[in-house]
Amino acid sequence: MKRPSLKFDKDAILGFLLNHCEKLVVGLIGLIGLGLAWNGVNALRLKSVRSDQTPEAVSQLTAQAVQHIDAATKPPADTIRKGGDLAATIDPWRPQQVKIAPAPDMALFDRPLMQELSKRAKPEVLPIEDLRAIAGVAVLPDTTDPAAMMQPPGLAPGLDAPPPEPQPRRPGARRPKPGEEPVAEQPPAEFNPGMAAGQRGKVVPYVLVTGLVPAAKQQDEYLRAFGSAGFRDPQLDLPRWSQYLVERTVVGPTGAPPKWERLKLRNVEFFSQEGGMVAPPPNQAPEAMQQDVLPPTFVLGSTETDIGYVAQLPQRIDEPWGLEAVHPWFRSQLKKLLEEAAPGVLGDSPAVPIDAKRLKDSAAEFDGQIGVLADVQIVGESERGGDIVAFKVKTADDSVTFPVEAFGTGEEPVFVMSAAWARTLELDNGPKRDTTCSLRIRMERIGKTPVARILGITYPAVEGEAEEELADPAPFPLSAGGGGGEFAFGGAGEMGGATLSGAEFRLFRFIDTTVKPGQRYRYRVRLSVRNPNFGIDRQHLADPASAKGELLPSKESNETPPVSVPDATTLLVQTLTKEEIKEKKLKPGALQVLVLAPSSDTGNYTLRSLITETGGLANVDKSLNKPGDVRTKGEDVITDRVLVDVRGRQEESGKPGSPPETFEMLFLRNDGSFEFVSAADSQRISDRYMPTLEVPAAAPTDVPAEGFPSFDSPTPRRGSNK
Repeated sequence: MKRPSLKFDKDAILGFLLNHCEKLVVGLIGLIGLGLAWNGVNALRLKSVRSDQTPEAVSQLTAQAVQHIDAATKPPADTIRKGGDLAATIDPWRPQQVKIAPAPDMALFDRPLMQELSKRAKPEVLPIEDLRAIAGVAVLPDTTDPAAMMQPPGLAPGLDAPPPEPQPRRPGARRPKPGEEPVAEQPPAEFNPGMAAGQRGKVVPYVLVTGLVPAAKQQDEYLRAFGSAGFRDPQLDLPRWSQYLVERTVVGPTGAPPKWERLKLRNVEFFSQEGGMVAPPPNQAPEAMQQDVLPPTFVLGSTETDIGYVAQLPQRIDEPWGLEAVHPWFRSQLKKLLEEAAPGVLGDSPAVPIDAKRLKDSAAEFDGQIGVLADVQIVGESERGGDIVAFKVKTADDSVTFPVEAFGTGEEPVFVMSAAWARTLELDNGPKRDTTCSLRIRMERIGKTPVARILGITYPAVEGEAEEELADPAPFPLSAGGGGGEFAFGGAGEMGGATLSGAEFRLFRFIDTTVKPGQRYRYRVRLSVRNPNFGIDRQHLADPASAKGELLPSKESNETPPVSVPDATTLLVQTLTKEEIKEKKLKPGALQVLVLAPSSDTGNYTLRSLITETGGLANVDKSLNKPGDVRTKGEDVITDRVLVDVRGRQEESGKPGSPPETFEMLFLRNDGSFEFVSAADSQRISDRYMPTLEVPAAAPTDVPAEGFPSFDSPTPRRGSNK
């Protein structure tokens, strides 16, 4: 038999599928159909419903259960809970009865059990904020003239001066021991406007720069850098401010790049690391300085800085420094502090009646109150203590007397008023003596002594007249710089019992006296602090480079707006009466102009007068005077200002009715700018310096002066006309 040949090549396989493919498909469908038929037969044979699963059997069982439920009237005994009411047991656990404590703000396990320590970071040094500058002209005492220096008690060593006259003992001063010679005491130096005209001085233009040192923000920055550090040093981890740099630039034409110039620091205090004073640099000449009355919490102290950030102000002889010496932010803080120290000190708070007998016996219950003491008299001599004056007060019926002997040490009330107000009353010892009046007082304390600060005096009306009321124009507390002198500020940060803790800023102040009149300047400041990471091991530092450098500088502060320095020469005008116009021989259209300029003899301000007209130059030249017609008076001065317009009349109007139009003048400067002058603004300055316009008469030439031989004539006095 022949063996079939089998081939498995491509053509053979393809031929097999083409010949037998339909047979394979029909056979596969037949096998699937046989499987389905078998499963259906098996389901009919093996999976039929049992008899207990039929619907009839289920319905029968349901009916039997309903019969059993209806037949039982009570539940079985074994299913009833014995001993108690279930509702009473559940009630305490109902939601309205259970007091659920609120969830804690901080979960127990949302932070590590032990503080995670870090390394010391480098703190950011914050610059001075809100830097401002104001310009002006001040008259300072001439340091080359010993008589012009307004010294504190006593003269400087080395000055040949006569011994001071003995002064009455100040209230609270130490009494001399038996056998001990009393020490003569000098009254404290005080500002006297009357001395400004004849005292030798120098007119100095200045720019006063003030800013805010962000003390609180800097402390927060240190806390961020070192609060969680593994290595901490209490002395290093608090900011200590060090040197600062003040720069200025002259404002030039628009678009020109600024050229910043570094300024030398003057009149600043230096402190050591331990807080002691350090001798000032030898190149600083001695000057008479004004004593600041700022609270200690307004400035950086010796424990916070190496150098004083509040430069001392030179003593002025024209007028005292005002609020311009303090940054505007501190003015509101000072007002708030005064209100806390004595409520109602800056306002009109109602005063309650005070009985004199009760005040003398129990003064402590009136502390801080404002009241009225009626039917009293001021008697005897007053006693001066610093910037206050103490008075002896008694009731009109002589039943109660308040002496001044125990002032400063005793515990009986003492009546005082500010020395400035006493001078304003134009009396040697203050108010009227032996006159029944009512005193408006505020109870304060100086040490242990209760002090009745006199705020106002009311004298009763006499027949045909109204009652006289006097009030202190500056009723500041004794411990707030308005009086008290040596008693001011009982402690650091203390002000009449009120404290200003945690002040946000500290004051920065710098005075520049090297400016030139007519120039415009800008200022900026850059400060530095001691590096708290200096000298610390690298293992404690997040950045080893932060240990380099003993000081950390800040960025520059904001630049101040341009400030113009005024000229030392000032033009003034005033109204004249008909008699004065006739005396000065003013013709129609002629006007009098006053020129305030430094004197070549004293260096202080003196007044000049000039008769001119519209279109004339405001220059004082004695050569313009004619015999019998004095058109200029005073020293020669050149202002090069032209009078271009006049408004109002220089002659005072004596007619009743509406007030006259304000007298004003407009001058043109040589640089093209204008200067506006009004009589209202000039009144205060012209009244102060008017005595300098009247030249003192020369001594008679026919009478020999004392100390000269009879055949010699004395040398004419300086300032005379002859």
